[in-house]
Amino acid sequence: MKNKRKIFSLLMSLSFVFLITLLYAFKSKTIEDNSYQPQPKWKNLKVLPQNISKDSLDYLMDGYTNALSVKCNYCHASQKDNSSKLDFASDDKIEKEIARGMIKMTNDLNKIYFQPHFPDPKPAQVQVVNCVMCHRGAPNPEKYLAKMSTMYKTYNPDRDNRKEKMLKEMGKH
Repeated sequence: MKNKRKIFSLLMSLSFVFLITLLYAFKSKTIEDNSYQPQPKWKNLKVLPQNISKDSLDYLMDGYTNALSVKCNYCHASQKDNSSKLDFASDDKIEKEIARGMIKMTNDLNKIYFQPHFPDPKPAQVQVVNCVMCHRGAPNPEKYLAKMSTMYKTYNPDRDNRKEKMLKEMGKH
């Protein structure tokens, strides 16, 4: 009888602990957990808009890393006091300044040459030209782009192009 009482007490204690654990695991979130998280104030955005959301910034950065097949530390320097973390606001690496120039270039190309030709109502931003068009997964597309002049004919009004015209008329070009 005494053993049955001990076993019963032990089972009741374990059941009570299990019930408390189960209830704690499914507790509802507090008001603080559901509250609005303010947008962080960015420290050193010079080309991208200051009001860009963290999600949008992360999406853009992921796109840049994929287009160039690099990691974040390609453009961002390490923190001075902890080399295992990046200092995203730092301008210590020249690659970051080059990236800013490239972002400006693609934005200008899209705004000047493509956005005006979109039907009305025109979108606020157009993305036709982007990093991967030239980089093709390489941090420096110089080797690929060096051959571009051989791929396209350049117009030279002084050049004798009668042969090309004849081939074109004959349908061989």
